[in-house]
Amino acid sequence: MDRRTALERIGLMMGGALSASTIAGVLGGCSAGPEDVPFVARTLTGDRLEQVATIAEHIIPRTDTPGARAARVHEYIDNMLTDFYKPEESRRFLAGLDALEARSLKSYAVPFLDLDPSAQIALMRMMEEEAVPFFFTAKSLTLTGYYTSEIGATQELHIAPFGTYQADIPFSQVGRTWA
Repeated sequence: MDRRTALERIGLMMGGALSASTIAGVLGGCSAGPEDVPFVARTLTGDRLEQVATIAEHIIPRTDTPGARAARVHEYIDNMLTDFYKPEESRRFLAGLDALEARSLKSYAVPFLDLDPSAQIALMRMMEEEAVPFFFTAKSLTLTGYYTSEIGATQELHIAPFGTYQADIPFSQVGRTWA
């Protein structure tokens, strides 16, 4: 599957709404980078890279296929924020992480990363229900990073083996989502 097809499908999953910066990043070939080179965060410094990795893993957890952390989505997001997002967009994303941290401290009196996973998910659900722009951006970047990664494109999605179109194929026969 090429990047344009992946982008089209991610756009459909997100309801057709992807930012121009996200589209530019995907078409520009943004990725987590080579596995044999140690990753150095440029925008998500300190605990922020781990916060993003935790958020992404809650959005796409490991099941019978690897999750967002294994696909190195947090590295992809750092590269997107650094190389493709405008400075004000990156600042808004970082402010969203700060707001999440502030909510965690206010609600639970501990940092987000120290919460148990169920409390982390509860905070994320509150942000989603309140339509917090940061959460939409984090979710969009997570989905884009995952489904354009090798893991997402080859282990989660599958190339349709059906050939010509066949209507009404029982889901039990095909299993996962097909690309």
